[in-house]
Amino acid sequence: MDLAELGAFNPWWKSGKVKDEWLKDYKRKIYREIAKCVEKRQIVLLKGLRRTGKTTLLFQIIQNLLDSGARPSAILYFSFDERAYDVKEVLADYQKFILGGTFENSGKVFLFLDEIQKVGDWENKIKTIYDLYPSVKIFVSGSSSLRLGRGAKESLAGRAIEFMVAPLEFDEFLELNGYDVGKIRKNPNLWKGEMLPLFYRYMKFGTFPELANEKDESFARRYILDSVIERIIYRDIPEEFGASDIELLRAIVYIVGKKPGAIINFSEMSRNLGRDERTISNYFEYLENALIIRFVFNYRGSPVATMRKMKKAYFTSANMIFALNPAFDPLMPSAIENVVAAGANAKFFYRNGYEVDFINDSEGTAIEVKTEGKKLKQLKKLMSDFPAIAKSIIVDFELEGEEGGIKIVPAWKFLLFGWQI
Repeated sequence: MDLAELGAFNPWWKSGKVKDEWLKDYKRKIYREIAKCVEKRQIVLLKGLRRTGKTTLLFQIIQNLLDSGARPSAILYFSFDERAYDVKEVLADYQKFILGGTFENSGKVFLFLDEIQKVGDWENKIKTIYDLYPSVKIFVSGSSSLRLGRGAKESLAGRAIEFMVAPLEFDEFLELNGYDVGKIRKNPNLWKGEMLPLFYRYMKFGTFPELANEKDESFARRYILDSVIERIIYRDIPEEFGASDIELLRAIVYIVGKKPGAIINFSEMSRNLGRDERTISNYFEYLENALIIRFVFNYRGSPVATMRKMKKAYFTSANMIFALNPAFDPLMPSAIENVVAAGANAKFFYRNGYEVDFINDSEGTAIEVKTEGKKLKQLKKLMSDFPAIAKSIIVDFELEGEEGGIKIVPAWKFLLFGWQI
């Protein structure tokens, strides 16, 4: 490969530091957890939706290593996102031209391999390096849950520590906008007037780090469409899964964009879209593995029964709804529900004669997102039908109080305190 290209990825070989524009002053909460693993033997694996800051986290770890005295030449970063190189080729040239010897004779070496899922059989190639060279510390990242997750569980079992880099949480968004979240949590009602417009912006486009301080809505919408949604539809999924029906991928994304949280009915979609049910089901799985959508399952009290029943699809970031719909405000109730689904990491809902939006079985708590009408009846019936669900919360856009012994909280406050509110 071109040595100049390798050098362009690694400016610290000459300057001793990461380029300022590649670093961000703000470090996400997950950074501290990743940094704890620098001295551990295991491979560090980062996966997450596009544009959530995985590459920035890698550069921040690299700068921390440089600040701690690591040799600049002993740190390699390479991205496979746009380049059809093989891992072996990159590492062979790195050893030959930069280290001037093999890993075996080079002391402590750090490898940062970005968008690694683009490389065929990447997991076995990385496993070989890990097994042969204990002095080599490996970090890998990517945007495919299936390719990365399968590699970690199979070839790299016991050798990798996995981190999910999710879209920005609301408290991170606030910190990026200059707020002291600790102060807000101590007396949240003092901040209500400022929190509502901030939550509204967060719900529209604030879950992506590069948009946290953005005010231009048209730019934000274009950014999400171009850098996330269309990149996944037109490139990532076709390249990774061989999916050739781009029209179907787009149709599914836009269907979820119009009705996030709707029950997935494959037979109805098959009739409307003119595709067979198995193909539609497969394409939903591709979108899930590309980390653009997530499923919430109908709660039945046991894991086996739950997984066999109906499911809903939400976006991993409610910002997709804003990006796909120029007329956003009519869809705001659905967007709030999607924000809560993502913020609560909801796994279950309930539907059997009546419906409850979200259930956290480990916390014994149910949530209804209230945008209109009464929601008390179904929550109380759920708690009666399932004694393990002992607590209920109604999440509203801005209202707060209590009704019938059930707490009502604004969405922004729920995101700050979670299920424990």
